[in-house]
Amino acid sequence: MLRRLLCRFLREDHGQDLVEYTLLIALICMVTFGVMFSTGHSTAGAWSGANSSLRTAGTLASGGSAPVVSSTGGSGSGGSGDTGSGDGGGDHERR
Repeated sequence: MLRRLLCRFLREDHGQDLVEYTLLIALICMVTFGVMFSTGHSTAGAWSGANSSLRTAGTLASGGSAPVVSSTGGSGSGGSGDTGSGDGGGDHERR
């Protein structure tokens, strides 16, 4: 009886596709994680550069001066140039 069940189990392949697809998805997940982990530093550098450019553009658009970047990589005074008085600059009409 047990031998017959074991032989029938080895001959049937109904669940084989499910196991193969599960292993394939696990492999794809591991490869994706590895690629993301290895490219994380360069991606972070790209986002940091974009963030810096947007911050500079926002500062210039609000009427401030561009932040001064020294040769050592530190940032200068930056800021919007607003001293806290008035309406914050810009082309606003008073009504």
